[in-house]
Amino acid sequence: MSYLSTGVLNKHPNTTTALSELVNLNPSTNVKIRIKVINWSDRTTITDTKFILHPNTSINFLVFLVNPDMEINAEKYEIRYQTSYDLNVFINSYGVDNLRANQEGNTIFFKNLNAITNTAFNLGNCSPTTGSITSL
Repeated sequence: MSYLSTGVLNKHPNTTTALSELVNLNPSTNVKIRIKVINWSDRTTITDTKFILHPNTSINFLVFLVNPDMEINAEKYEIRYQTSYDLNVFINSYGVDNLRANQEGNTIFFKNLNAITNTAFNLGNCSPTTGSITSL
């Protein structure tokens, strides 16, 4: 099991969406993926999603960081990744605008992701009123 984080990012003013690009280069191994996006502006989880990345496939995973209908405006955000298999699985993260153009300062390549512990990955949201930690 592998646990990775972008660290907390300050969103570029034009960034509206976090785009994660994942590839599984294994010829026969399915990989379980979990992506958690945290809005550090109000200390909430925007998404906590699990899925299977099939062998020899690549996908893009999009999460809105700005969405007035859902009352989301993440000025500071973090993306955490959990993978069930380490070898030949690569992840890049981009902050993009409405046209999916990369925005300066919001690109984290696989080699720059930070290894974190299972405990850190699973920490709950910080309460905006008390600052305490609660589990999800």
